[in-house]
Amino acid sequence: MIDSSDEEIVPIKKQMPQIIINIYDTNYAVVSHVGQQLLKWKIISDPESFDWDVYWTDSGVQPEMLSRMKSHQKINHFPGMFILARKNNLGKQLTKMKRGYSKEYNFFPQTWVIPSEAADFKEYCKSKPNKVFIVKPEASCQGRGIFLIKGNQQLENDRYVVQKYLERPFLIDGLKFDFRIYVLVAGCDPLRLFIYTEGLARLSTEKFEEPQPSNFDNLCMHLTNYAINKNSEKFVFNEDETKMNIGHKRSMSSVFELLKSKGHDIDTLWMKIKQIVIKTLCAAQPVLRHQYTTCQPHNFLNNMCFEILGFDVIIDQDLRPYLLEVNHSPSFTTDSPLDFYIKSNLIQDTLVLMNINPSERQRIIQERSQEMKKRIMTGKNLRLSQEEKNQIIQQLQVGRNVYEDQNLGGYERIFPPDDDYEVEYYQKFLNYAQELFQDSTGTRKPQFVQKLQLSPQKQVKNKNQEIQQIYQRASAFLQKSFSKTVSQFGKEKEKEKDKDKERKQQQQVVREDQEQRFLKAEIAYKHQIQQQIMNEQKKIESLIRNRKITQDEPDQKLSLSFQGQRPIRPKMNCESVNMKYRKMKYDK
Repeated sequence: MIDSSDEEIVPIKKQMPQIIINIYDTNYAVVSHVGQQLLKWKIISDPESFDWDVYWTDSGVQPEMLSRMKSHQKINHFPGMFILARKNNLGKQLTKMKRGYSKEYNFFPQTWVIPSEAADFKEYCKSKPNKVFIVKPEASCQGRGIFLIKGNQQLENDRYVVQKYLERPFLIDGLKFDFRIYVLVAGCDPLRLFIYTEGLARLSTEKFEEPQPSNFDNLCMHLTNYAINKNSEKFVFNEDETKMNIGHKRSMSSVFELLKSKGHDIDTLWMKIKQIVIKTLCAAQPVLRHQYTTCQPHNFLNNMCFEILGFDVIIDQDLRPYLLEVNHSPSFTTDSPLDFYIKSNLIQDTLVLMNINPSERQRIIQERSQEMKKRIMTGKNLRLSQEEKNQIIQQLQVGRNVYEDQNLGGYERIFPPDDDYEVEYYQKFLNYAQELFQDSTGTRKPQFVQKLQLSPQKQVKNKNQEIQQIYQRASAFLQKSFSKTVSQFGKEKEKEKDKDKERKQQQQVVREDQEQRFLKAEIAYKHQIQQQIMNEQKKIESLIRNRKITQDEPDQKLSLSFQGQRPIRPKMNCESVNMKYRKMKYDK
């Protein structure tokens, strides 16, 4: 029996604590607006406080900061992103990847890092003295310190990044432009990437002309940086977020529509841009993973760091995209309604996609508390094998996929891809980047040493796994490659059988013809031998009649008569016929 008094008891739901975001280290008001006005979070600005759920900073994150964080806390940068954020590191890393995959990593201008590659740059300039190059300080931003030179000009031995100038850029109304594309790195182990479907197109303010020493100083012609062009008298600001195709800073979607109206293939351009993003992050993934797992080795959910990157991409007259640089702290200034509209939506979609909410926070805290209780009860840490860790990570990533697919907002997931073929395609870049990272840190072991360390049971297990992976890849390849129906395949088989039958019939006819020719030649040969014997007998008889030889000598004379040239016997060149020749005996 259930007591009626129990039915009247209404459980009191505890109100979950409000999400707290610390904005002490950011100068962008739009971050505070999104957190407080749109997401209804609590805003604090305290450098000493560690009581927060999200920490938003405009600068990089040190490993010590990540090591101190709790499992439910998140920060908007990855330690180690300097591998892409600094122009010299980006050039070095992509150049290394290009040595291994020259065709796949040809999406950035040829780059030299000065002074370490000054000799190579001078040697290149000797062969092409009239080429134009753009010179950038290795650690600057917003177009500061950039200038142009020709190959025959002397370059000071300072710390620069030199790139070949794109001489045939695509123009809008005679103006050079580039795209600012926003990419979210939502995890590094494994890599999780999202690209925002809206971005910015930044136009220069001076009509483009072929670069000459006389116009090298006109940066508003050659550079598209907003920080440089906004100071020009010709710069037109956007004043209405509903009119995104007006001004020298426009929405990326409006420029795509313009290109599409001129008959250009926008889908192919967007696909190439996504490939550039994935390949670039594949080059940096080993560094990011090492830094992250060193600071948080037990965060299998892979979600304590996230980062919005700004990819600057320019296109040439053939609509081929080129990567110029990667910004790990893209500007979130909102000087125009267009800026505010795009950037506020971008930040809000990012924080929602990272699943930052009170219920998720409470769930993570409870799981962490249960793990601590188990350690206290058992008196020892629970050690998991690598295989068990991988299984947990895969299960957690599946859960993330479900949530993210329902909360993408303006984002599109680009990695990991859904197609197994694409996964295998990008895996080779991740493996090669891992080899480069191990070579640079001295942690790469010879392959034979690793094999010696494996037990026989593990060797058999690894071999079985390799065979299974090969079988799976082969099955996926066959399913993807062979799109013909079963009936068409059967018809092709029948055609092949008919061809084989015709071929065998033709071979049979040829063999029969050869056999007939051989038999005819054999008969002619026998007839020729008989005729010669008859002629010899006639000669002997005539000699006997003339009494030139005695009756005892005919065999001897007959053998002597055959010492001359005898008839040539035909040779059989058909393998199917096996003839045995009988020896000829001659009687008297």
